[in-house]
Amino acid sequence: MIDDQTRLDRLIQQLADEPVLALDCEMDSMYAYGTSLCVVQLGWPEGEALIDGLAELDWSGLGELFADPERVKVVHGGENDVGLLRDRWGLNFECVFDTMIASQILGHDGCGLAAVLKRHFDVHVSKKYQKADWRIRPLPEEQAEYAAMDVRWLLPLREILLAELQQLGRDEEAVSEFGRVARACIPEKPFDPENWVRVKDSRELPASRRAALKALYAARNAIAKRMDCAPYRVMHDGTLLELIRRNPRGVEAFRKVRGTNRKLPLADVEDMLAALLEGLAADEIPYPKRAGRRRGGDLGEGRLDPGQERTLKALRRWRTQRAETRGVDVSRVATTALLAAISRAAPSSPEALEAVAGMEPWRLREYGDDLLRVVTESLS
Repeated sequence: MIDDQTRLDRLIQQLADEPVLALDCEMDSMYAYGTSLCVVQLGWPEGEALIDGLAELDWSGLGELFADPERVKVVHGGENDVGLLRDRWGLNFECVFDTMIASQILGHDGCGLAAVLKRHFDVHVSKKYQKADWRIRPLPEEQAEYAAMDVRWLLPLREILLAELQQLGRDEEAVSEFGRVARACIPEKPFDPENWVRVKDSRELPASRRAALKALYAARNAIAKRMDCAPYRVMHDGTLLELIRRNPRGVEAFRKVRGTNRKLPLADVEDMLAALLEGLAADEIPYPKRAGRRRGGDLGEGRLDPGQERTLKALRRWRTQRAETRGVDVSRVATTALLAAISRAAPSSPEALEAVAGMEPWRLREYGDDLLRVVTESLS
């Protein structure tokens, strides 16, 4: 695995003339407090390379490769990797080909990497390291091989899928979707102390004990941040509720509560006990009302009126039929958010339909006449 700048620079120079690269990343969010970039895998026709994401390296050279609009970067389900690389490490992307999205557009059953490789190459991918700790150094040989497998078959897979997309005339749709992946950005979310309400069964707590859960939830996060580990590795959500039910008085009683981390340092145990005591003594806090479901999702605001609701139902029926004919998931035809935006706009011409946010040119050509017909019929 490449873990020094000299070897990385040598690799970048070697890849400078490669028109197509395969890319995958191994992140660590299951073990670390935040998301860490642990391993970057690159593949090209003659080989593969693993780069140590934890090493102190200058990534600007790789960034130039990724941002080159003339160089294809092949990923599989790459939105998360691309989004994190952009937000946390400042790397930009152009000209992405996502083999998972291509498989979905083609209507293939099972679009995970293991299923795709089995279908096209009869290659079996072990699931042994799906939840592995990628911070381990040196990386075990078998784990390194697992990482390399993630890029080894992406380039020939792209050739197969590209040919199928072109044969079915769906390559423009794919390019549009690949562009969305290339623009992905996943900002790091700060800790929200109000997320105690997401703890399973928190709604069942008596009102007098909700503040205790909120206090324990915040205390656990502070410990996890200090230890640089995922909060669930300090203590599972269910254990927070069990502490409230048992209300242990003292360190010994705390450690006897089922699910507590017996290796938790004494100072952290005392912090959790103090949070529990403080929460139980606090005033009652109301349980937040569930937010009403906003119709129309991210495209458009406010509730639909009865006429718009009628149009949306008609559009959803059409979408189901069209997806069956096309052999794809309904979301590949149009998202519910887009259908809601169309219902709200009630377009009566191609120009008005084109103005609806989310109507890409390929979708307008493929479905425009049908969409206008359904809208018109629903309003008549």
